[in-house]
Amino acid sequence: MAKIDPITLEIIRNGFIAGADEMKINLMRTSYNPIIYEVLDFSVGLFDRDGNMISQASGLPIFLGNLGAAIKTVIQDVGRENIEPGDVYLINDTYTTGTHLNDMTVISPVFLPDGYLIGFTASRAHWLDVGSKDPGGWSSDTTEIYQEGIRLRSVSLYKGGKLNKSVMDILSTNVRMPDSVLGDLRAQIAAGRTGERRFLEIVDKFGREAVEAAVEEMLRQGELVARQAVKNMPDGVYTAEAFLDDDGIAVKNPKVKVTITISGDEMTIDLTGSAEQCVGPINCGIAATISACRVAFKCVTSPFEPVNEGHFAPLKVVAPENCMFNAKPPAPSGLYGLPLITLCDVIFKALAPAIPDKIPAAHYGDVCAVFIFGTDPRTGKPYLHVEPEGGGWGACPHRDGENVLIAIADGDTRNIPVEVIEKRYPLRVERYELRQDSGGPGRYRGGLGHYRDYRVLGHNPRLTTTQERSQCPPWGINGGKPGAYNTVVINPGTEKEKIVQKATALQLYDGDLISIRTGGGGGYGDPLDREPELVRQDVVRGYVSIKAAFEDYGVVIDPETLEIDYARTAEERKKRRETKVEA
Repeated sequence: MAKIDPITLEIIRNGFIAGADEMKINLMRTSYNPIIYEVLDFSVGLFDRDGNMISQASGLPIFLGNLGAAIKTVIQDVGRENIEPGDVYLINDTYTTGTHLNDMTVISPVFLPDGYLIGFTASRAHWLDVGSKDPGGWSSDTTEIYQEGIRLRSVSLYKGGKLNKSVMDILSTNVRMPDSVLGDLRAQIAAGRTGERRFLEIVDKFGREAVEAAVEEMLRQGELVARQAVKNMPDGVYTAEAFLDDDGIAVKNPKVKVTITISGDEMTIDLTGSAEQCVGPINCGIAATISACRVAFKCVTSPFEPVNEGHFAPLKVVAPENCMFNAKPPAPSGLYGLPLITLCDVIFKALAPAIPDKIPAAHYGDVCAVFIFGTDPRTGKPYLHVEPEGGGWGACPHRDGENVLIAIADGDTRNIPVEVIEKRYPLRVERYELRQDSGGPGRYRGGLGHYRDYRVLGHNPRLTTTQERSQCPPWGINGGKPGAYNTVVINPGTEKEKIVQKATALQLYDGDLISIRTGGGGGYGDPLDREPELVRQDVVRGYVSIKAAFEDYGVVIDPETLEIDYARTAEERKKRRETKVEA
């Protein structure tokens, strides 16, 4: 393999990054579904001929490890010798790609004019519906994957540039909203063609030999950076655990256990001791499990480096066969993301003794998904509103946690603007504000969650939602306190008030209010060590109530002037510290 000079290397590296970014822009602009063009629940990337990641646009971190796995599955199933220019393949198989069936991967090979297969483009996007038993999927009560929708593995949609109409017909007749779904499919195909053109332009400019040498060097450098970061961590065995509320059906408090071994420049994450494969849909395929471990690994080794396959060479992931993190057919996996989000937090928790200056407290640990569906009284047509919700992130060793960010596995995704919701759906958003006192108390306060309240207008829809961390709230670190947990309250403050954690197709009625209340991040350090003036600022901003300022931080604030009573504050804090010592 030829050597590559550093200037050409950087031009090629950034050319691949720009190509992936353009794929992302085109997919956003041409998709039909707000879950794609507003929420950004998708990811795109460029890969070498073996399915190794070269570049990936900013998107869902949870797809870091399994877009390549999807390509490698297609290569294995179809055979490299049978892949042709103009081919397009579809795959959403949970047990090979790791995610739930709504996440459809569209893969296109990149061929040079001489017929040489040099790479692949891939996009994965959340389809609004894939024919599951309930609109939109994400049901909390499925017991086998066949209830979760149509499942495809290495299916050829285009062969040699020619459409396989039968596959398109199968899709259109097995989903509830074919116009939206097929529109998003076409947008993914267009994104793939964009990536293919940019890939070929780079090769045309620099030549195949130089491009392949650059890719090899990019992967080598990525591995070198990651190995050095692991080598800087103290060798040892580090463990931590947490648990989920339930699997939606039968299993209470399924455990997430992590044992991390650092030896030299390599790290092993072992999930032995985690819950067995569950009856309900919180299982996930091994590819998604590896991807979640990669997210945490990237955060603590090379968070600011453009990502490629090399960054994960020092990481090994072990998941037992009979484990919710290594799902086998016909295990349901619609809620696969819930254990993975907690898994990232538990990995950080385990690494806290090794790299204490880099590890935050736990975040709200969910996407707090909301699915509202019914018939729009204005048009008489069915609708489906799908939206994730942000929450508070954990405080860090040197600063407060961030307010209302999406969960770690979902990266750049965001909620849907109020104006879009009220225009498209028979719903009104009556409140969208920070949730006071939801951040975990600490020397550094956890980030806040939010209230987001939807009013049902003129019809009787249904609600599917899955809220986690009610029994294992976002933990603090080094004396920090937990943040508030996630919950949904239907018709709060009325005789019809109902608290919901997990529900599938829950019947709602005209005028009902759905109050989404996302959790906060855990605190870092003893709350009694927080500067009183910072507590006062939180009170002034509405982040912390006067009551919580006293109860959680020992800070006495005048309710009229909002000034601190320093003498009483010092006395109160001294008394509490003495009580701790005596205990």
